[in-house]
Amino acid sequence: MVKVIFLENIETNKVGDVKNVPDGYARNFLFRKNLAVIATDEEMKKIESRLEKIKKEEEKKVIEAEKLAEKIGRAKITLEMQIGDEGKLYGSVTNKDVSEKLIEKGFEIDRHSIEFPENIREAGEHIAHVKLGHGVSTDIEIEVKPASR
Repeated sequence: MVKVIFLENIETNKVGDVKNVPDGYARNFLFRKNLAVIATDEEMKKIESRLEKIKKEEEKKVIEAEKLAEKIGRAKITLEMQIGDEGKLYGSVTNKDVSEKLIEKGFEIDRHSIEFPENIREAGEHIAHVKLGHGVSTDIEIEVKPASR
Protein backbone atom coordinates (compact mmCIF):
# COMPACT_ATOMS: atom_id res chain seq x y z
CA MET A 1 0.00 0.00 0.00
CA VAL A 2 1.11 3.52 -0.77
CA LYS A 3 -0.23 6.78 0.66
CA VAL A 4 -1.36 9.24 -2.04
CA ILE A 5 -2.91 12.70 -2.34
CA PHE A 6 -5.71 12.88 -4.91
CA LEU A 7 -5.48 15.73 -7.43
CA GLU A 8 -8.89 15.03 -9.03
CA ASN A 9 -12.21 13.58 -7.92
CA ILE A 10 -12.17 9.85 -8.60
CA GLU A 11 -15.16 7.74 -7.55
CA THR A 12 -15.55 8.42 -3.80
CA ASN A 13 -12.19 10.22 -3.43
CA LYS A 14 -12.16 14.02 -3.57
CA VAL A 15 -9.40 16.48 -4.43
CA GLY A 16 -6.95 16.72 -1.53
CA ASP A 17 -7.94 13.42 0.09
CA VAL A 18 -5.00 11.45 1.48
CA LYS A 19 -5.59 7.70 1.30
CA ASN A 20 -3.75 4.39 1.19
CA VAL A 21 -4.18 2.62 -2.13
CA PRO A 22 -2.65 -0.54 -3.63
CA ASP A 23 0.78 -0.02 -5.20
CA GLY A 24 -0.30 -1.23 -8.64
CA TYR A 25 -3.37 1.03 -8.74
CA ALA A 26 -1.25 4.02 -7.79
CA ARG A 27 1.62 3.24 -10.16
CA ASN A 28 -0.35 2.03 -13.19
CA PHE A 29 -3.39 4.31 -13.02
CA LEU A 30 -3.22 7.28 -10.65
CA PHE A 31 0.36 8.38 -11.29
CA ARG A 32 0.29 7.78 -15.06
CA LYS A 33 -2.81 9.97 -15.46
CA ASN A 34 -1.58 12.58 -12.96
CA LEU A 35 -4.62 11.95 -10.75
CA ALA A 36 -2.58 11.62 -7.54
CA VAL A 37 0.90 12.02 -6.07
CA ILE A 38 2.74 10.22 -3.28
CA ALA A 39 1.85 11.78 0.09
CA THR A 40 5.25 12.75 1.48
CA ASP A 41 5.71 15.65 3.90
CA GLU A 42 7.45 17.63 1.18
CA GLU A 43 4.65 16.95 -1.32
CA MET A 44 2.00 17.83 1.29
CA LYS A 45 3.60 21.28 1.72
CA LYS A 46 3.74 21.82 -2.06
CA ILE A 47 0.17 20.65 -2.54
CA GLU A 48 -1.27 22.77 0.28
CA SER A 49 -0.47 25.96 -1.60
CA ARG A 50 -1.87 24.57 -4.88
CA LEU A 51 -4.78 22.74 -3.28
CA GLU A 52 -7.23 25.66 -3.29
CA LYS A 53 -6.52 26.32 -6.97
CA ILE A 54 -6.86 22.62 -7.78
CA LYS A 55 -10.14 22.42 -5.84
CA LYS A 56 -11.58 25.42 -7.71
CA GLU A 57 -10.55 23.95 -11.06
CA GLU A 58 -12.08 20.61 -10.07
CA GLU A 59 -15.33 22.34 -9.02
CA LYS A 60 -15.53 23.95 -12.48
CA LYS A 61 -14.96 20.58 -14.14
CA VAL A 62 -17.66 19.00 -11.95
CA ILE A 63 -20.14 21.76 -12.84
CA GLU A 64 -19.40 21.27 -16.56
CA ALA A 65 -19.78 17.50 -16.20
CA GLU A 66 -23.09 17.95 -14.35
CA LYS A 67 -24.42 20.21 -17.13
CA LEU A 68 -23.38 17.61 -19.70
CA ALA A 69 -24.99 14.86 -17.60
CA GLU A 70 -28.25 16.81 -17.55
CA LYS A 71 -28.21 17.18 -21.36
CA ILE A 72 -27.33 13.53 -21.92
CA GLY A 73 -29.97 12.41 -19.41
CA ARG A 74 -32.65 14.16 -21.48
CA ALA A 75 -31.44 12.57 -24.72
CA LYS A 76 -32.99 9.33 -25.86
CA ILE A 77 -31.20 6.97 -28.22
CA THR A 78 -32.98 4.79 -30.74
CA LEU A 79 -31.05 1.86 -32.15
CA GLU A 80 -32.30 -0.12 -35.11
CA MET A 81 -30.97 -3.65 -34.87
CA GLN A 82 -31.51 -6.97 -36.59
CA ILE A 83 -34.14 -8.78 -34.52
CA GLY A 84 -35.40 -12.36 -34.79
CA ASP A 85 -39.02 -13.53 -34.73
CA GLU A 86 -39.24 -13.66 -30.92
CA GLY A 87 -37.94 -10.11 -30.36
CA LYS A 88 -34.39 -11.29 -29.61
CA LEU A 89 -31.42 -9.50 -31.13
CA TYR A 90 -28.84 -11.19 -33.29
CA GLY A 91 -26.03 -10.41 -30.84
CA SER A 92 -26.42 -7.59 -28.30
CA VAL A 93 -26.21 -3.82 -28.02
CA THR A 94 -22.63 -2.71 -27.32
CA ASN A 95 -21.21 0.39 -25.70
CA LYS A 96 -19.78 1.25 -29.14
CA ASP A 97 -23.32 1.34 -30.62
CA VAL A 98 -24.45 3.76 -27.92
CA SER A 99 -21.29 5.87 -28.17
CA GLU A 100 -21.74 6.28 -31.94
CA LYS A 101 -25.35 7.45 -31.46
CA LEU A 102 -24.27 9.90 -28.75
CA ILE A 103 -21.59 11.28 -31.09
CA GLU A 104 -24.27 11.73 -33.79
CA LYS A 105 -26.24 13.79 -31.26
CA GLY A 106 -23.18 15.95 -30.53
CA PHE A 107 -21.90 14.32 -27.32
CA GLU A 108 -18.28 13.17 -27.44
CA ILE A 109 -18.51 10.22 -25.06
CA ASP A 110 -15.87 7.49 -25.04
CA ARG A 111 -17.37 4.02 -25.36
CA HIS A 112 -15.46 2.88 -22.27
CA SER A 113 -17.52 5.32 -20.20
CA ILE A 114 -20.77 3.53 -21.06
CA GLU A 115 -21.96 0.57 -18.99
CA PHE A 116 -25.10 -1.55 -19.05
CA PRO A 117 -26.76 -2.86 -15.88
CA GLU A 118 -27.55 -5.97 -17.91
CA ASN A 119 -26.82 -7.12 -21.45
CA ILE A 120 -29.33 -5.78 -23.97
CA ARG A 121 -30.39 -8.68 -26.14
CA GLU A 122 -33.99 -7.89 -26.97
CA ALA A 123 -36.11 -5.10 -28.43
CA GLY A 124 -37.68 -2.53 -26.12
CA GLU A 125 -36.73 0.20 -23.65
CA HIS A 126 -33.43 -0.09 -21.77
CA ILE A 127 -31.07 2.02 -19.67
CA ALA A 128 -27.31 2.63 -20.02
CA HIS A 129 -25.09 4.22 -17.39
CA VAL A 130 -22.69 6.94 -18.64
CA LYS A 131 -19.70 7.96 -16.49
CA LEU A 132 -18.57 11.49 -17.30
CA GLY A 133 -15.62 11.67 -14.92
CA HIS A 134 -15.08 13.83 -11.84
CA GLY A 135 -17.55 11.67 -9.92
CA VAL A 136 -20.45 12.57 -12.25
CA SER A 137 -22.59 10.02 -14.07
CA THR A 138 -26.04 9.77 -15.60
CA ASP A 139 -28.43 7.25 -17.10
CA ILE A 140 -29.64 7.38 -20.69
CA GLU A 141 -32.70 5.77 -22.22
CA ILE A 142 -32.15 3.42 -25.12
CA GLU A 143 -34.92 2.17 -27.38
CA VAL A 144 -34.08 -0.89 -29.44
CA LYS A 145 -36.35 -1.55 -32.40
CA PRO A 146 -36.23 -3.70 -35.52
CA ALA A 147 -34.21 -2.42 -38.45
CA SER A 148 -36.24 -1.85 -41.60
CA ARG A 149 -35.47 -4.58 -44.05
